[in-house]
Amino acid sequence: MRVLHLFGDWKWTGPAEPTLDLCLELRSRGIDARLLCPPASAGASTSLAASARERGLEPLHGLRFNRRINLLDNLSDMASLRTLCDTESIDILHVHFSHDHLVGGLAARRARVRPVVFRTNQKAVPTRRGPGSSFLLRRLTDGYLTYSTTALAADVKSFGLDGRGWIIPPALRLERFDPSTVDPAAIRSRFAVTPGAFVLGVVARMQRHRRFDVLLEGVKLARAPGLRVLVVGRGTHMNEVAVEPARRLGLEGKVTFTGYLGKDYPAAVAAFDALLFLVPGSDGTCRALREAMAMGKPVIGARRGMIPELVADGRTGLVIDDTPSGIAAAIDELATHPGRRAELGRAGRTGALETFDPRRQADAVIRAYEEALRRRA
Repeated sequence: MRVLHLFGDWKWTGPAEPTLDLCLELRSRGIDARLLCPPASAGASTSLAASARERGLEPLHGLRFNRRINLLDNLSDMASLRTLCDTESIDILHVHFSHDHLVGGLAARRARVRPVVFRTNQKAVPTRRGPGSSFLLRRLTDGYLTYSTTALAADVKSFGLDGRGWIIPPALRLERFDPSTVDPAAIRSRFAVTPGAFVLGVVARMQRHRRFDVLLEGVKLARAPGLRVLVVGRGTHMNEVAVEPARRLGLEGKVTFTGYLGKDYPAAVAAFDALLFLVPGSDGTCRALREAMAMGKPVIGARRGMIPELVADGRTGLVIDDTPSGIAAAIDELATHPGRRAELGRAGRTGALETFDPRRQADAVIRAYEEALRRRA
């Protein structure tokens, strides 16, 4: 089986890492899985292409990847893709963004080989109905993958995807988030966390829609003794949406913004006593929340997106209404009951090991590929 993943973003954000993980797991099964993506922007410190090379997968380049409608660029990419599908006998063209879906789907329909077109809904929420999404999912989709049962049910109903839609479990590189192999001491020392402090972790890009105002108001209301909040992430609006509001609320000594931690990130997750997660980002599978679960940390999650599907309320974490009072109550509950924290964390790790194993995801994807290929035959 020959599979080409078409990924039109060079950045190492959101869906990039799970797409690369899937490609590598498929290749470990003997499947000829390739990754076609843009080269990194000049001066970029991280990128999908660089990460792929580091892990032994040489990505393909050569398309213009103009994500706006541009007749010259789009027709050029369609012609290049059609040629690639024919010369390399591609069986599966797997797309991840709407623009790639349009260009890739049209190229596949015009190719001599006619590869099966798969689309992953990376946001794990129901797709908004409209002429564009209807055309893509009804006319240019042979297989549709998503992580959310709610999203799948809604999109099957909206776009007539009966028999063409599959649930796949989200995956993690679980070995990176093994609490027995990660020492949090250096992180706690680096950010002056005192012994006995309750460390609440927040992992999110500093964007306006991430509800930092509500989060910080909840922290202000919390009465937990020794509360420290480590906010891991960065963003162009960091000062506006997070740093300055924290200062105005008098939280400078309680809330620390760590910035991007790179290779130290697993140790930071290990340093948390719990994780608070309010809003899914471009990766709707809530990766940071799942990483904390894999590390054996209890999680506090809002009733948004896929979060309630991932967190078993009262068994692996707390699912809350994300109001300041709801956030404060959840923080205080976990901070003052260490036995409860440990119980939730153990259950979360057990569930993560069972559910987020990349081999389980690859099994599900391969089954979907094979079924779609049988239908084509």
